[in-house]
Amino acid sequence: MIRFKTLRLSNLIYFLIILALLVTVIYLSWRLISGNPIGFQGIHEREEQIQEESMYINPAYKTMLAGGFSAVAVDGNPGNLFSILWNTVVRGDIRDPKTIINYPMPYLEYSPELPNNEVGEAVEVVSNYPDRYGIDRPANPIDIIHWDSEEGKEQELSDEIQIQIDGIKVDDSLIELTGEGPKILIYHSHSRESFKQDPQDPYKEAHSEPFRSDNLKYTIIKAGSALAQELTGRGIAVLHDQTNHEKDDYNASYSKSLITLKKRMDEYDSLQMFIDVHRNAYSNDSGISSDNEVVIINGERVAKLMLVVGTGEGIIGGFSEKPNWKENAKLAIKLTNKLNELYPGLAKPVLYRKGRFNQHVSTKAILVEAGSTHTTLAEAERATVYLAEAISQIIE
Repeated sequence: MIRFKTLRLSNLIYFLIILALLVTVIYLSWRLISGNPIGFQGIHEREEQIQEESMYINPAYKTMLAGGFSAVAVDGNPGNLFSILWNTVVRGDIRDPKTIINYPMPYLEYSPELPNNEVGEAVEVVSNYPDRYGIDRPANPIDIIHWDSEEGKEQELSDEIQIQIDGIKVDDSLIELTGEGPKILIYHSHSRESFKQDPQDPYKEAHSEPFRSDNLKYTIIKAGSALAQELTGRGIAVLHDQTNHEKDDYNASYSKSLITLKKRMDEYDSLQMFIDVHRNAYSNDSGISSDNEVVIINGERVAKLMLVVGTGEGIIGGFSEKPNWKENAKLAIKLTNKLNELYPGLAKPVLYRKGRFNQHVSTKAILVEAGSTHTTLAEAERATVYLAEAISQIIE
């Protein structure tokens, strides 16, 4: 009897030791993962390049993998108790090989999934007026969610590109937009970008995402709608696509907006100019104040504008399809010059970046930053009045 009791006690001790080791491993794993976040969202160029690579993965490849390696064929079944516990701790699926690979190298999780082909509501606004008319011309902590003019050295352009930028010449000729139907497409790669809270009209921020909202009435899309209406009032036919390209996966937003671009170009061969409207963002230690980000026009605070051109250099080898960035730069420079001619100080200097920003689709493709995290949505909407007027004066 004594021998029997000793055996039971030994088994119990052995079980407790194993349990303690298991709990320790799980706890340390959790601490390791949660204590080493990798903040890649601020690197637009790398994000965009990864998205492009992911877009061209052949779906048949995944099918073949699933046939040869059953672990790759991940279905919706949560698995047994051990699988559920593992998935909870590592925030991944034990049956998915990517989970095992990503576990010791969490930065690999940055690679986005394939974008879906969902396209949201598009609002076509066509002017009823045959001619344009003029207007009076008046003399929470945040990480870098969206890149800005303070990016690190890794974003610096090559000397060769900088020399080419310095050599770009812009004349005073008007840009010709011909044919019938909508001429300008306005869209938003980052459709959930929101602004500084306005006490007169506060909004609810997305959970754990400063300066983003799931209520698109309080995002950059609202400013895009204002721009579309202002252009329409000047006799310019516009298509405003309001697709939420951040839905489900922020990191695939540029891949999704490229799908939207191509779809709209197929639907409307009259489209000749493409404007991706964003809002800029700054970190807490940027030294930028709200007053730095506005100009006063007719006694009102108006958000400053900044045009962005992607050279397609990329950070690790560039893109398979590069933009004709110098032609896009001519448009950006011409529009910036016109803005500051009409409304001094409204436009910041053109910003050049290594990314592509889907500007390879046309020689008249630009990205516009309307305001920032230091301005309100109302201030950004006011800026669209003057942006539309400047656009109307550089096209025919």
